[in-house]
Amino acid sequence: MELLSFIHDTLIQTAHAQDVWQQYYAPFGGPGTGPAFIKVFAWRTANLVLKLITGGAVLAIMWGGLKMITSAGNEEGKESAKKIVMFAIGGLLLSILAEAAIVFTRDFVTSFTN
Repeated sequence: MELLSFIHDTLIQTAHAQDVWQQYYAPFGGPGTGPAFIKVFAWRTANLVLKLITGGAVLAIMWGGLKMITSAGNEEGKESAKKIVMFAIGGLLLSILAEAAIVFTRDFVTSFTN
């Protein structure tokens, strides 16, 4: 059994999570642990989600415009394209409002926690 343990320890490297964490995360300006980490992680996650939503809305606007152009006078295709563009613009406006709400909440919470 000791031989198996020796082979295991020799061949399989041990992970050192704290060293890797500080090496790869801290240089990008993020705190390593604690409440500051939670704030930074939440902020970055919210920004990523909003960027994805905004990008999707822009792609939907482009798709609706392309569909409207290629409908070639077909009223059903034109109405479908109008709906796509209308909902995409609504999604874009909601993502902008969500960004404003997140910034306001972050600043509000930060004013009490610092």
